[in-house]
Amino acid sequence: MTGVQQAPTTVRHLLVRGDFRRLLATRLASQFGDGVFQAALAGTVLFNPQQAADPMGVAAGFAILLLPYSLVGPFAGVWLDRWSRRQVLLLANVVRAVLVTVVAGLILGGVQGPVFYIAGLLVFSVNRFILSALSAGLPHVTDEPSLVSANALSTTAGAVAAVVGGGVSIGVTGVFDTGTAGYAALAFGSALPYLVASTVVAGFSRPYLGPDHLTLAATVSARDVLHGMLAGARHVLQHPPAAAVSA
Repeated sequence: MTGVQQAPTTVRHLLVRGDFRRLLATRLASQFGDGVFQAALAGTVLFNPQQAADPMGVAAGFAILLLPYSLVGPFAGVWLDRWSRRQVLLLANVVRAVLVTVVAGLILGGVQGPVFYIAGLLVFSVNRFILSALSAGLPHVTDEPSLVSANALSTTAGAVAAVVGGGVSIGVTGVFDTGTAGYAALAFGSALPYLVASTVVAGFSRPYLGPDHLTLAATVSARDVLHGMLAGARHVLQHPPAAAVSA
């Protein structure tokens, strides 16, 4: 029987490539830090006995988690098709390390309200951008037949790393029970895996993860994205059943 032999798409085949392992390690370090920071934020807003949570605080905490997907996500592709993804991953992780240090200071100082929530929102906005850059760079570190498997392995492993980071944080706070100071230390500690991720991705050359010239030629503008979002909002407002579903 003749035919074209399919390229292997096993985990072992994917991990043979050093560039894939490097990008995967960047994701694992980054999302481990996400888990640590999310645990610190959740502990501060929901479980800190020194600062009882109120309904508005809980709602603001969920907004911090969800808003970046709606506000930053649609624009991420526009910028990632113009900027070096390696540089985005390197610099954004450094920026995020600085931001979580600021949040740690706010937690330690007992600062609540808009300043605290805006700082947290900035962290998760950068995080959304980083996740998009990791996915956009994936085709450059694996062959086309393995792309679906590589994406599944990367996203699953990243989610596991985030859960492990959160679990480690919960375990640490459970053992030491240090209240506000403990949650601040967790937030500060999440800067370390972000800096590790930045160091790992620095091993790529600047253009390695794209974008390539074909991607640059096919880009849409941020204005196009904004127009699309406004058109969608107008459609929802003009059609009550759609507005009811969104609510």
